[in-house]
Amino acid sequence: MENLNLFGTIWLLIFLIVLWGNIVQGMTGFGAALISGPLLAIFLDPKLVVVILLVTGMSNFVLVASHARRHIDYRRLLPLVVTAVPGIPLGSYLLMIVTSLAASLLIAMVSIIFSILLLLGYSRRFKREAVAACCFGFTSGIFTAAVAMGGPPIVIFLANQGWAKEVFRATVAYLFLITTGLCLISHLFTGITTGARLLIGTSLIPAGILGFYLGNALFRKISSALFIKLALFLVLLSGLTSMVTNSMKI
Repeated sequence: MENLNLFGTIWLLIFLIVLWGNIVQGMTGFGAALISGPLLAIFLDPKLVVVILLVTGMSNFVLVASHARRHIDYRRLLPLVVTAVPGIPLGSYLLMIVTSLAASLLIAMVSIIFSILLLLGYSRRFKREAVAACCFGFTSGIFTAAVAMGGPPIVIFLANQGWAKEVFRATVAYLFLITTGLCLISHLFTGITTGARLLIGTSLIPAGILGFYLGNALFRKISSALFIKLALFLVLLSGLTSMVTNSMKI
């Protein structure tokens, strides 16, 4: 559905779905794509969903990054960013040759398995954190460009390493602010970011902005332990939702 009537009934439904995802993202620094993506994919073209999530998510990331800037640890952020960037063109290419269904199912399975393990208390911190960050950053770049869901690899990595919630949120926001902008540019060359899709995404930016302020208010009220559990639960929930909705399309 790309001939969408702006500000019509369907648009309002999309707005509410995007708003809910961005409330979560405003609170945790990620999650809009995880929450909103599977729901939007039920009745929208996958490529339109990617553009909507990237455009609205970027507006939210700008605000999260601005408010969390004093907590950023550039030494830890750099390996994630440097390796995520080369993963973006590869993800854009995969989106052109691999079905969104196959990619979404793969991400869903990985998200479910690792989030359950961490929620059950199984974790094994990487001693060479920078090396591990490179691997997870590269994977996130691929997933971000392919299905706008680069969150699971990063969230699983940061939760496993036990980062404080303030550093966790700031790092995720800065990383995805950079990769989201690069994804939009990359998709211009592959034809995924078209004028019509960009217009629809832009019309939904207020959902990203409002979502941040509501989510930011919630962020101040939760503990670090609850924050980590919430982040992992979101990854698990999104994986299960994606698995169910995409299985129905097989």
